[in-house]
Amino acid sequence: MKRFENKVVVVTGGASGIGKAAAEMFRGEGARVIVLDRQVGDAGDGITVLQADVRLGNEISGAAEKIRGMFGRLDVLCNNAGVELSKDLLEMSEEEWDLVMDVNVKGMFLLCKYLLPLMIESEGGSVVNVSSISGLLGWPSSSAYCTSKGAVILFTKQLALEYGKHNIRVNAVAPGTTKTSMIDRLLKDEADLNATLKLIRERHPLGRFADPREIASAILFLASDEASFITGSVLPVDGGYTAK
Repeated sequence: MKRFENKVVVVTGGASGIGKAAAEMFRGEGARVIVLDRQVGDAGDGITVLQADVRLGNEISGAAEKIRGMFGRLDVLCNNAGVELSKDLLEMSEEEWDLVMDVNVKGMFLLCKYLLPLMIESEGGSVVNVSSISGLLGWPSSSAYCTSKGAVILFTKQLALEYGKHNIRVNAVAPGTTKTSMIDRLLKDEADLNATLKLIRERHPLGRFADPREIASAILFLASDEASFITGSVLPVDGGYTAK
């Protein structure tokens, strides 16, 4: 039997990168997968796509009601949607700061606010939040991003404490640098791209970037019954970056 046979799984930001890899892998393990994303497209065979902006409570509550009507339960929530910003604090606008916080932190709050009741009704489940090594360690010109991802880690621990009584486990992954379109956008203005890529690789003891499926594999582990006594934990999937 597949690990998520007939389980209902929601993945945010599932149109690309880590989210897409996770959605495809959950589906491959037998789950009924719903992708929530601002982009609407073909997410793959057997995957339901709902358009929603994680910053907007009315859109998330509406999506929650659709999920309730379609499936009547929720077993796994993967909070993956996020944005990056590489800018010095003194050059950053209030609007830019707010955008990072709204997507990376408020978005997770709204998803949990409107979807955890369905998980409670299902008598348990698993939440996996995607943080970052930037939530564990500082990174140059990334004050907004690091702050938001640090908040994700404390949010994860707090939810684990609050909802364990409902048989809901809450954990987080902290990916190292991963080959996604977000990284491509972040590095596009680098004066010497090859030198920057070399530097980033060297900061990871394994000497390379992660593939999105490597991060997704960790997400599936934490969401699965194999991790049944793990909650409130943060799993670095970082090629050894935080071991230094």
